Amino acid sequence: MRVLLHYTHKQTLGHTTRTITLARTLAHYGAEVLVLQGAEPQPFICFPKGCRVLDIPFPFDNRTSFKSHHQPVYFQKRAQFIIKAAADFCPDVFITEFFPFGRLAYMPELLAPLRYLYKRGARIMASIGYPLLVNLDRFQNQKFAALQRAIFAFYDTFLIHTPPELETQYIQATLQSPILSGSYAAIIKDLRKKIVYTGYIFPTKIITGGTPLPTQKNAESKTLVISRGGGAVYPKLIKLAIEAQRHIRANISTIIACGPATSPEEMALFQSCLKPQDKGRVFLTNYLDNLDDHLRHCRVSVSLCGYNTSVQLMRYGIPSVIIPYRNTNFSMPTNDQIARAQLLQKHFSSLVLDGNTMTGDSLAFAIKEQMTRRRPTPAPADWFNGADVAARLVVQDTVN
Repeated sequence: MRVLLHYTHKQTLGHTTRTITLARTLAHYGAEVLVLQGAEPQPFICFPKGCRVLDIPFPFDNRTSFKSHHQPVYFQKRAQFIIKAAADFCPDVFITEFFPFGRLAYMPELLAPLRYLYKRGARIMASIGYPLLVNLDRFQNQKFAALQRAIFAFYDTFLIHTPPELETQYIQATLQSPILSGSYAAIIKDLRKKIVYTGYIFPTKIITGGTPLPTQKNAESKTLVISRGGGAVYPKLIKLAIEAQRHIRANISTIIACGPATSPEEMALFQSCLKPQDKGRVFLTNYLDNLDDHLRHCRVSVSLCGYNTSVQLMRYGIPSVIIPYRNTNFSMPTNDQIARAQLLQKHFSSLVLDGNTMTGDSLAFAIKEQMTRRRPTPAPADWFNGADVAARLVVQDTVN
């Protein structure tokens, strides 16, 4: 069978990792997979064997999309490219990543391919990391709501990559407006027959290169890991992490992974923040290909609250300080990082800091507090079967 996957990433890692892990698992079950990559290519990404990758031309989405919405000027040419790729590949299944729950800037290029593949009889599915309806507030507009429901109708299945309804309740709890909360509940209820909660997709190794660093593997780890995910947002976290580690006892070393999207100008700024006393105890890099190993065995993790790192924190039971990303450029009724931060705080004893008010001193205090605590109990193993559950569903349902 043949599976066509469409995804984009804005130079973050969560969307890329979920897509590649799902593609790898589909290939493991015998599917032929073609991945259509819609944003600027990430040259450090290692795609799995058995999967072909095509970069959609005229990419318009990158890290700057967090500050301003790019308009897909060439959406017609991109749509034509997707349709031609689909016609040549003849997929049994077409999977969009996050769309139509999010990534609505891609609607102009995806509508025509969706109609084309729907008429051709392909199964249409969505791979969704978290049950976040990005434009929930726009559902109050009848025209928008009608268009979204028409798009939902194309889909056979929405694969939501969390344990059953786990993050749904936290996302709904963050909605301050009773109207939006009711709207969210109604939409999820309307789609319930199409929704499958697969469990989390545990991040597999997808990065090649990066600076090598031996992993410390012992019960009394003396390493802190500070990570910024893809590196698209929150440069302040890196600067404050450099300051904070100076307040931690001298036998503790610190790995600071700024993220592969870190610009040369940002890295130069971070390097300039280092002082002579930091030499030998701070390792500063844009990315590591074995960051997962360091995270698994660290004393305390400091990070944003993105999907990949959060899933690792839950799976390994890692003491953590988290700073959920808040998009101050756009008014959003909720976001997945704020909701997931509440989940980690409640069930895994994470300490949550506000990125706007955090200081080097407050970050150091939180790190030292977590260093004194017992490691949280890891989440059940069956929370993390998302790739296998999703791939089996795609392959078996299509074959049957």
